[in-house]
Amino acid sequence: MAEGPAVKPVLQKPPGYRDPAAPRPGAPKPPPRRPQLPPTFRQPGKAPRRRRRPFSCCRLCCWLLAAGLALAFLLAVAGGIAYLWFQPRLPSFRLQSVQASRFRVATRSDGTFLDATCAVRILASNPNGKIGLAYGDGEGRVTVVDDDGDVDVGTAEIAGFVQGKKNATVVRFSARAKGVMVDDAVGSRLKARFRNKEIRFRVEVRTKLGFRVAGKTTGKVPIRVLCEAVSLRQVEGGRLSPKCRINLLRW
Repeated sequence: MAEGPAVKPVLQKPPGYRDPAAPRPGAPKPPPRRPQLPPTFRQPGKAPRRRRRPFSCCRLCCWLLAAGLALAFLLAVAGGIAYLWFQPRLPSFRLQSVQASRFRVATRSDGTFLDATCAVRILASNPNGKIGLAYGDGEGRVTVVDDDGDVDVGTAEIAGFVQGKKNATVVRFSARAKGVMVDDAVGSRLKARFRNKEIRFRVEVRTKLGFRVAGKTTGKVPIRVLCEAVSLRQVEGGRLSPKCRINLLRW
């Protein structure tokens, strides 16, 4: 029996094999560009976009610092000129009189008590010739000086007032004490000193002071006026303390 021709096996092509006779593929085409419209086709009134520069915080801080320094310099120059022109000075205070219309020390079974009423006159003088002074509402205090410590007689409110240039104003107030308990020995000393007019009173005033220029008042600052102790004998003889101390910004 005759046999047919032998069939050749088909060879498998390795991966990545390229037939040299096959045509080479062309390079890929770039994506189409968006056509630029002429100015006549653009939306009217709309300007082309520009790139914005990033916001600089450092530049803003430098500008604010420079502006603040310039403003501070101008204020300092203006303040110096105003000070040289007005030459502001603090007022002076003089204790005119202290009168005890009532001073009674009573000793009872439950202790020793003080009742007192004191009227005070203080002369406030404005030495400034170009500016006035404005006083806020304040408080006056009277104490009795003793070896074992001052005894509080009482306080009184003082209404604020405005003082003109080169002006002197008398400030009056009355302090009262009722039923103030004191030590028995202190009460005995106070009673004897009051009888001999050797009892001494100390006066203190706390208020606020501001300068007044062209009808305008500056901000008020607290002041404390402390007058030296004076006795009733000095009051009657007119030998008072010439001036009272004034403490600025201290209460």
